[in-house]
Amino acid sequence: MPVSPDDIRLYLEATLGMDPELKPANEIKVPHYIKDTYNLVNLTLLGHGEHRQSKLDMVLLLPLDDEYPGSVTLGKHIFQVQKNTDKTVVYACQSLSASERRSLITRHINFIQPGYQMFIPELAMDLRESVRTRRLEGDVPALLPAAQAMVLGCLYEGWDSATVFASNAIMGEFNYSRVTLAKVIDQLLKLGIVHQAQRHGFKNLYSFAGPPTDIFKKYRHVMRSPVRRKVAINKVLRTGNGIFLAGESALARLTMLADPAMPIFGMTKKQFDTLLEDKDIRVVNSVDEVRAWVEIWTYRSLGEQKKIADEASLFLSMEGSPDERIQLALDELKENVTWLKFGA
Repeated sequence: MPVSPDDIRLYLEATLGMDPELKPANEIKVPHYIKDTYNLVNLTLLGHGEHRQSKLDMVLLLPLDDEYPGSVTLGKHIFQVQKNTDKTVVYACQSLSASERRSLITRHINFIQPGYQMFIPELAMDLRESVRTRRLEGDVPALLPAAQAMVLGCLYEGWDSATVFASNAIMGEFNYSRVTLAKVIDQLLKLGIVHQAQRHGFKNLYSFAGPPTDIFKKYRHVMRSPVRRKVAINKVLRTGNGIFLAGESALARLTMLADPAMPIFGMTKKQFDTLLEDKDIRVVNSVDEVRAWVEIWTYRSLGEQKKIADEASLFLSMEGSPDERIQLALDELKENVTWLKFGA
């Protein structure tokens, strides 16, 4: 029996604790064969009570029969729908085998199988951000990307309460403006991550509020995934010069996780825009043209060789994944860094 909107509603209410609103997606223009195969439904998830302003929008593909078309064909169908909407497209099916679910996850195809599993990385990221934001102290927002990059860089260096430093020293190899640096120091002081240690002439000197393990454990809730967007491109890239392995590709390199079907690279938006302008890469919308994926990061990798995502940033970018393989690999990843192991 094909999956029904009520099946989806009950499953999401039980698993996410959010109020789902489902309405026909008649406004989305798709080829006739898509309309003959699927019922398109707009799904909006609303938070409860005082957090009802938290809203997540998706489009569900509900098959008119319960026959699974295979991940390749399904991927092509989803691309046809995705071209006509900015919302996340999710396939819903009542009967999927374990191998079929693995195939969908490998190909990064979002799906919901009520009662069994849900794979929607975009949803996991949004929920994680929503939860963290609500847990922040006072009116101080989650860490600025620059602040997070600087703090993690210092934790890798082993800085603690005994390390006294001037404000510009916290930047390490980063080249942020003086205005950005001032905002970072102000935010770190308000959160209590650093304290003013002493004053030397006209310079204020600072120190961290504790050792790396304590800092990461206490302030992890104000840290965000550095990934802002994920796009498909037409070629496999070489790492270096601001391009690094990210996502499952990085996790596979650092743990026993198998490599994804297509490589995943990370870079800043500036680097990505440069590659586009120089015509070194092209964003693709057809599944047949996809050769690799790019994650747009808010800061570059902190890894020693800069060719692979650093462990902490990688952990933050993937901790919300519903994939059990990834969660096991993240547990293995944490063993590589002492403060990440005991602080996460």
